[in-house]
Amino acid sequence: MKNENGAVSIDSSTSGVTTSDSESIDCNDYLYGMMDKKLISAYNQIDPENMQLKLHLQPLEAELVHIFAIPVPGLTREIVEDSPYVRGNLYRLHTAYAETGFDEHYFDLLTDFAKHGRDKRTIVAEAIVRCHEFFQVKDKQSGLVVQGMEDGCGEEEVVHIVRFEVVTDKSDEDGGDREIGNWKIIDVDDLLEGNVFH
Repeated sequence: MKNENGAVSIDSSTSGVTTSDSESIDCNDYLYGMMDKKLISAYNQIDPENMQLKLHLQPLEAELVHIFAIPVPGLTREIVEDSPYVRGNLYRLHTAYAETGFDEHYFDLLTDFAKHGRDKRTIVAEAIVRCHEFFQVKDKQSGLVVQGMEDGCGEEEVVHIVRFEVVTDKSDEDGGDREIGNWKIIDVDDLLEGNVFH
């Protein structure tokens, strides 16, 4: 994987090759730093022993379409993955609100979430990203393109819908500013139907 002038390139046929004007990236650290593991798993369908992947992606512009906060304090993807029972509690929270509104039972359930990290908030954003892109998956033995563009084709302009997620946390006990973690891509083109955890 190379990152050069804002463009990301992957070419499995040239594994280990770098040029002097590009930065070689440790693929695992880079991907896990910017993408959710479920999304990475969705792309792990390509068998590197039998298939060759070529991808060149140059983002041109992006437009923010939606941004919202998960309305439950302390609810993060990490907490739900570590404690799956929390997802059931969220269902009970929604049910309690639907039945009786903001009553004592509702706030008891809300307090349960807060004990996981009352100062944490999850923010989700969706953007439309316009790119120049070349994408190809080729069968190594036959040389046939099984997905994407044929050799010799130039890059095409494509539009992707990208969903991002970040966790914020209070920086101090006195109600100070919020610290923003690293944004992660959690879905592209609705491949994971939003990759919703809540």
